[in-house]
Amino acid sequence: MPDIQQHLASSQKVDFEDLDWALARRAGLTAREATMLQYFADIESQTVFYMLEVAKLEVARDPELLTFLTMWNYEEYFHSHAISRLLRECGVEVPPPMKRATSLRARARLRARVEDLVQMAMAKTMPKAFVSLWMAWGAAQELLTCQAYEEVARTTGNPVLSELFRRIAKQERRHFAYYFTSARERLDGFPAGQRLVRLIFERNFNPVGSGLKSPAEQAAFISHIFPGRRLFEAFGELDDKMASLPGLSGMRVATAYARKIQPMLEPGARWSPATPGAITESAAAYASSRA
Repeated sequence: MPDIQQHLASSQKVDFEDLDWALARRAGLTAREATMLQYFADIESQTVFYMLEVAKLEVARDPELLTFLTMWNYEEYFHSHAISRLLRECGVEVPPPMKRATSLRARARLRARVEDLVQMAMAKTMPKAFVSLWMAWGAAQELLTCQAYEEVARTTGNPVLSELFRRIAKQERRHFAYYFTSARERLDGFPAGQRLVRLIFERNFNPVGSGLKSPAEQAAFISHIFPGRRLFEAFGELDDKMASLPGLSGMRVATAYARKIQPMLEPGARWSPATPGAITESAAAYASSRA
């Protein structure tokens, strides 16, 4: 199993007080970036509620799991605060993170509530397989989140946003490493767990936030970060990594999701992998407009 002590030794609140806020204000945010950052903050602020749901599950009371989840929740909690601070410094009025988080949770979509009930039932009836699924699902979501932070850090014109997102991405990479290593070790030699994980992924894969945002909102957010062909590149990388887990060879759920959302996207953000080798002219123009 992954060494929890290594994670504890490097765990800390993401540093953001030392950032050059005056430079952040001068650089500013595009309207698209301001919208994306609010979405990031919304999703990160929900981890505390996820932790409360997880605490109800007996399988989560394993000492090592509980240690990791406590550390994970602490770090994620401050991601939302850091992003909200950047938004305010750049002139975007946002409510305090936990006030907005509580409001969002109260309006949580039916999907999130159903998922909580299903999660509780699975944890009671098939605890070993459920924890394997939990770790694999966490790995996929953390890797996608990390890719998103790294992509914004690479493409934004605001150097302070770039630095903040690099710092957050570094923590997300550690979270991914824990989930992925745990999933690999739990699935190895466990065919029943492999079958369950594959079944749930193939029938229900959605990026994080599906219980809080509409499918159209979620699709727009993702395409703003990964326009055109870049969406299929990033999601293909996610598929490649998850397919390396025991029993998941050939699984392409992220790519299938990318195809499914194409009709929901702005015309300039669309791209079809059926025409490999070149991004469409409109998508290229869309991508260039974000540079």
